[in-house]
Amino acid sequence: MAADREKMVSEVLGAMDPSSTLVQLHLAWGGSTRGRVHIRLSPNTPAAQQFKLLCTGQTGVSYRNTKLHRVVDKGRPGEAGAVLWWSGGAATDAQFVIVTRDWEGGRVFSNVFGEVVSGLEVVRAAANHSDITQVTVVDCGIVLNQ
Repeated sequence: MAADREKMVSEVLGAMDPSSTLVQLHLAWGGSTRGRVHIRLSPNTPAAQQFKLLCTGQTGVSYRNTKLHRVVDKGRPGEAGAVLWWSGGAATDAQFVIVTRDWEGGRVFSNVFGEVVSGLEVVRAAANHSDITQVTVVDCGIVLNQ
């Protein structure tokens, strides 16, 4: 059964245009799903490829059932609104950041591999939740009908 699923996922990914991969994260807290976040991935970058694999679970692990980690400088002057995820354990390579507003002083990330095209309000609401570590990615994957 797992081999069939892997084959199907590989076929779907192989048929997709890598220049327009759209992935989704479904966020939940307080016992209910709050919304979807759609992220357009940059084509042919290692970080985007890894993110896509972690959204599909093609390699056996995924962002499904992972938690948000923290909000940068929450409640302090210069709060960035940057939300950080991690996939658990010490796997720092699976971490990513979504910035919800401009950084003070014009700070920029040099390793950007995608852009939130819808659902940024869901990420902002999650960042405002009283305990960010209660926010969960309850589902994730690739959007086929773009």
